[in-house]
Amino acid sequence: MSSPWPRIVTLWLLGVLAAAQFAKMSVIAPLMQEQGHLTLSQLGWLISLLEVGGGLFGFVAGLALARSGARLFLLAGLAILAATGLMETLTGDITLLFAARAVEGLGYLLVVIAAPTAISAIAHDDTRPRALALWSTFVPVGIALGAAVTGAVLPFLGVRGIMGLWTALIVLGGFGMARMPIGAAPRHRLKLPEVSAWCSTFGFGLYTVFISALTMLLPSFLIERSGASLSAAALIAALASLASLPGAGAAIWSMRDGVMPARRSAILAVVALLATVPLILALYHGAGMALALRGALAVVAVMVSGLLPPVMFARLPQQAGAASPDDPRIATANGLVTQFGAGGALIGPPLGGWIVAGWGWEALGIGASGTLLAMLAMILLAESLAGRREQAGSVALG
Repeated sequence: MSSPWPRIVTLWLLGVLAAAQFAKMSVIAPLMQEQGHLTLSQLGWLISLLEVGGGLFGFVAGLALARSGARLFLLAGLAILAATGLMETLTGDITLLFAARAVEGLGYLLVVIAAPTAISAIAHDDTRPRALALWSTFVPVGIALGAAVTGAVLPFLGVRGIMGLWTALIVLGGFGMARMPIGAAPRHRLKLPEVSAWCSTFGFGLYTVFISALTMLLPSFLIERSGASLSAAALIAALASLASLPGAGAAIWSMRDGVMPARRSAILAVVALLATVPLILALYHGAGMALALRGALAVVAVMVSGLLPPVMFARLPQQAGAASPDDPRIATANGLVTQFGAGGALIGPPLGGWIVAGWGWEALGIGASGTLLAMLAMILLAESLAGRREQAGSVALG
């Protein structure tokens, strides 16, 4: 039996490329704000509109995916990303730019629900939890890659050149995807995931509110509070996004036996989230903190909290009640996690901007901490429900 890992990694890279479209906009945000005379809240919407497709249609798309198959969704998603990227490159009108960004979100949605569904079907039973944990890192890696590349070449290519570069990379990714075998498109009856999956995916939505507000507004925060240059702020934002990878590595290591039981997941959630809260409060406290210290606090906060998404994705098939690798509840649950995750990422930056405009950066730290505690409550509820079902032997997928 051939190894599934080359195809798993390829699908993960497509997710990374899609997620990089967040950071291409966040890094050039200060220039867009100056050229388009945008408020901080409007700027947040321009960044987060990439999630509008998932925020509105994630669950419905997951239901459709179970009937249509992953290949069709992946190719269509990449085509939409390329077309809207080209429009963003060519237009000089702010209204058209917002419209293109919203449509771009539909392409992003198709890619990010189809890829993990394909991974779940491709992976072997003893590699599936680790493969899904790897998939969970596509957003931070994509944001880090997008921020690093955009920040590095922006002085040479300019705003339009950056847009064109990312469009060309998406086209290349589409050609690679078209040549990769990922199996037939099975047709299933529609099945809704178990209640535990609804609780867990809502908790993931709370996490995306937290992490998107933190990382997307971080360059503006560092420039305003610590006097960072644009390039330095972009570099720190990239490092903060990459900081979730050690947590993901630890989560994958904890699944070396091929399983992630409910009790282990709950313990990891308690430790990681309770440790993150004081780091966030310290990050946004005061006005005289050195840039290096603020950057370190952001990096460590993302690193510690980054332990959770890999575990949540690895647990999703069991929480959904899936009984086989191609169970339609996996596709539906992936649509659901995209619905909540996209909704969280969609409102995170503008909500953060609104809080800062009204009450200052310290208030953002308090709001982010409350979001983490609410997330912990949802994870514990989800694992309590799923744990009872696993003990009863009703979940067969390992």
